Amino acid sequence: MKTKQELKQYFENGDIPVQEEFWEWHDSYWHKDEKIPADQLDYDLSKKADVNASNISQQDAQLWKEKIETQTAIQSPQLNGNVLTVFYTGENGVQQSKSVDLSSLVTRDISIENAVYDASQNMITITQNDGSAFHINLSEFSIIPTTNADGSVTVSQEGQEKITVKKVAVTGSYNDLSDKPTFSGNDNLQNVIDRGNGTTKPIIFQPSQGRAGEINFSPTTYSFWFGNLNTDHTGAYGLGIGYNTLSKLTTGANNVALGSYSLNETTTGRWNTATGVSSGAKLTTGNFNAFFGTQAGTETTTGNGNTYIGDEAGNKNIAGTNNTALGLGAAYSLTNGTQNTFLGAFAGNIHGKVTTSGAWGSNTFVGYNAASTTHAMGVWGDNNVVIGCNAPLGGSTFNKLVIESNPVARRHDFVTPLIGGDFATRTLDFDAVISAKRTPLADNTYTKVAVLNAGNVFGYKNISDFTDFVPLSGTASAKPITGDIHLNESVSFINYVNPSYNSKFALEDGGFGLTGTGGSGTDTFSLTISQARELNFTSSFADSKGITSDVYFGNNYDDNSFIQKKYADKQHTYTRHEELTGGTWINNKPVYKKTLYLDQIPRTGEIDLKAEFPDLETIISNEMFTEWYAIDVAFAGNQWMSKAFITLDKRMIRFELIDVPDYDYSSINSFTLTLEYTKKNDSPI
Repeated sequence: MKTKQELKQYFENGDIPVQEEFWEWHDSYWHKDEKIPADQLDYDLSKKADVNASNISQQDAQLWKEKIETQTAIQSPQLNGNVLTVFYTGENGVQQSKSVDLSSLVTRDISIENAVYDASQNMITITQNDGSAFHINLSEFSIIPTTNADGSVTVSQEGQEKITVKKVAVTGSYNDLSDKPTFSGNDNLQNVIDRGNGTTKPIIFQPSQGRAGEINFSPTTYSFWFGNLNTDHTGAYGLGIGYNTLSKLTTGANNVALGSYSLNETTTGRWNTATGVSSGAKLTTGNFNAFFGTQAGTETTTGNGNTYIGDEAGNKNIAGTNNTALGLGAAYSLTNGTQNTFLGAFAGNIHGKVTTSGAWGSNTFVGYNAASTTHAMGVWGDNNVVIGCNAPLGGSTFNKLVIESNPVARRHDFVTPLIGGDFATRTLDFDAVISAKRTPLADNTYTKVAVLNAGNVFGYKNISDFTDFVPLSGTASAKPITGDIHLNESVSFINYVNPSYNSKFALEDGGFGLTGTGGSGTDTFSLTISQARELNFTSSFADSKGITSDVYFGNNYDDNSFIQKKYADKQHTYTRHEELTGGTWINNKPVYKKTLYLDQIPRTGEIDLKAEFPDLETIISNEMFTEWYAIDVAFAGNQWMSKAFITLDKRMIRFELIDVPDYDYSSINSFTLTLEYTKKNDSPI
């Protein structure tokens, strides 16, 4: 038989074991289907105990007996308060006792009241103060219950847990616990609920803090709270979540308070909703208020119909009614205002701050810090409309309109707003250049025109009051026309004469035109728009250039433009720079043109196009010309006499001279390529 070390040598790295070596390895171990001969075991089997223990000595039997002997009969349990003491006969007949404190089983409403031991049944009956009882049969148990870390009590036999009593209210009679509810794992609230349990009592967290963390529901008023809502309230449908929410509620109904101290003082107030710490904290009898945000509406006591949204929104309001403030600190200082609407963070936040009366109403402020001023006098007043970020308003202000915006707050008396007005005097002021985009076209029914006086106040004048105008008969001497002339079809002609030409504007056959005669009287020209809206220019002057301009318009042409010669010439020129052709491909993408000229070709005959055309998408057309004097040719196109070929794709150009492998293409003298193409990243136009 090979040793283990010898067997290992068969299977070293690089070895290829043979059949006999594998068999030797297998034969060196016992298979699970084989019985190991007794003479192969390093153990004296003569010392093992028989099944009936007939072959062990009296001394060994006594030792085994002492090891496995269990505690014996349990006697006379006693209950002293919550301490249960059980007496029993232990090992070697010695009288012993164990005590277990059952205080850990006491709950808020159910506690252990009595424990009685029935020796005939070897059973302990535990009675609770609600009249319910349960039994523990001790006939098969030899060890007294012990208290666990979680407060439960466990009874074990020979190290095996037999029963565990937890803090659960047990009702009815459980006969030897054989019909106890089945349960595995740690008990939790969900387990209790799943067993159909509920409570008619409040749940209090941290009892040492009183009712600060009480969860409760009133079946009389259908109010619910998590906090310390007044339990003697009679107002229905209340909801309070948070410390001191609705803690003084009496008859007030339909109130919702979320956040510590929200609606803390409310007694008879109804239909109020407050969300946020100290929101509506001092409201007592006010109704129909909605406060959202920390300290929103904190000082309101008797105010009705207010809506404050945002931390500290409407904070100082006391008795004001029907106010709306939306935004951090909006309407913060207003104490008794009514019918105000403030929208925006800090909108109207100083309104009424420096005055003794806070009864300012009917104001509408929209925008961050709207109706503000950096002046110490502050701002107060009624019936103002202010719109814009930091829009200024200050002092004693009534009936004003202000539309203005600025990134920072300014003194109101240093600012002229873009638009200002007065609702009482019916005035409107503009600090702006005014333009009108959609004014209707005036006709002969318009008899007045708008004018401004020296103070820039608008007024009007009758059209008949104007005498300084261009008469239909022409302009007066020294009063030339410097602007556009707009004519209608009632004009027959206007003559204009200079030393060289005699020309006139005239309506001919329903059209409009400009005609003229040269100084010699023999050469004529005309530019007319016919009744068919056709533009026509004629001239008998030998040097006439037609319609020309001193400005090049080619870069601005669209589909309906007439083109200039310079633009047309440009389409037939070639350059190494990329240019738009002015045309589009079938996908409406713009078409580009560029010419590549090379006087040195790589030896391999391959030219990479990506450097010259990095965004190439579609090749629309190509024109090539090659000067290849080594083979005595200069040809256009991509092949010559089926002997030389030029292949073009979007990535590169390849030259090939048939039947001449490894040809040196650097001998090509020059190569010119003009491409028209589209680009990948362009959008259709």
